[in-house]
Amino acid sequence: MEVCSIILSAGKGSRMFSDIPKPLHLISGKTMLERVIDANKSANIKKCIIVIPENCEAFKGICHDFETVVQKVPKGTGDAVKKASNLLKKFTGVILICFGDTPFLTSETFNKVIKAFDNKTKLVITGFKKFEKNNYGKIIFSKTNDPIEIIEQKDAEVRNIHSEFCNGGVMAIHSSIINQLNKIQENLISKEYYLTDLVNILNKENKKISFIEIEEEEIIGINNQVDLSVAEKISQNLLRRDAMLKGVKLIDPETIFINHDTKFGRDVVIHPNVVFGQNVIIETSVEIKSFSHLEKCKVKSGSIIGPFARIRENSVIGKNSKVGNFVEIKKSKLSEDVKVNHLSYVGDSEIGSSTNIGAGTITCNYDGKHKQKTKIGKNSFVGSNSTIIAPIKIGENVTMGAGSTFDKDIPNNTLSIGRAYQINKKKK
Repeated sequence: MEVCSIILSAGKGSRMFSDIPKPLHLISGKTMLERVIDANKSANIKKCIIVIPENCEAFKGICHDFETVVQKVPKGTGDAVKKASNLLKKFTGVILICFGDTPFLTSETFNKVIKAFDNKTKLVITGFKKFEKNNYGKIIFSKTNDPIEIIEQKDAEVRNIHSEFCNGGVMAIHSSIINQLNKIQENLISKEYYLTDLVNILNKENKKISFIEIEEEEIIGINNQVDLSVAEKISQNLLRRDAMLKGVKLIDPETIFINHDTKFGRDVVIHPNVVFGQNVIIETSVEIKSFSHLEKCKVKSGSIIGPFARIRENSVIGKNSKVGNFVEIKKSKLSEDVKVNHLSYVGDSEIGSSTNIGAGTITCNYDGKHKQKTKIGKNSFVGSNSTIIAPIKIGENVTMGAGSTFDKDIPNNTLSIGRAYQINKKKK
């Protein structure tokens, strides 16, 4: 059976109070929409239509591999699905409908919904049990436990209807009843078209409707920044648990923030208050001490980072190297056994193996227009409080005097001192 999905992502998200479209907000470094797309891919759903808002270039980078439909005026879920269905006139099979702001949907749920279709089923809906008072739409069942209607909570209260099953949002329709979308009427109060009205329409026509129970946490929707913070916490707990189950020691898990694409080797130790940004690879037996921040970098086996270290983009820290407190590394490659222990900035540099960078050393990599490179050979020693002005090449087995400024290349096996003369005068 052929399957196509429609992802609804055109809502304004006005309660976010943000210029960023709601489905494009990040959770652990990945947008909500990307997470929903990934779940579709994992369920082997190859055809996907994404409904997006008008004049929104931000969606292009994510949606370029899929068909998109613009909903110029947000007139509800029924209107959005109807617009997307215009691309499915020749499609035969199951149409899965989900939302771009439900980041924890899983391929397992999608597969359950798809497998619920038989020769008679025309619609499959999802829901979850919740006994506490809430604002979710309610699923109404017949005496034979068939779903017959989904109504808003406020309407349920007015009609004195009680149901412990809440609407899960995800549903699927068979292509044979796609024209029934035209029967959805505009809501008199909101002036929108509710996709959930399709349940009542099909029930009155004696069409078979099936129900799949799912977990509430899976369909949690994001409507404001508070919801986003809750989702971030859920995501972080999942990432931390996964890391620990794979052998990473998190000394205080709740203070450690992991990106969705962070990769860890075995026997890694991470101290409290460490943040991992995008695209970080940590190899085996690495120790990362407190208050360090790493992004777009690779730390090789046996290295020690921090405390209070910042490793920035395009940096590689070699085996058994040490980057100590208040050190910043940017666009640099450190070979193995390199030490940068204290209060230093290393940018656009290549540092050879077993070289020691003294406290307070700065590579001056920006000349006002362009970034320039510093190259330091192996087994060299850079004295404390040194200023290295790029572009510059420093050879192997070089000793550089503390408190110096270096702006000329230094050959192998050289002692180099770049200090001004000290003059002492007696006071009058």
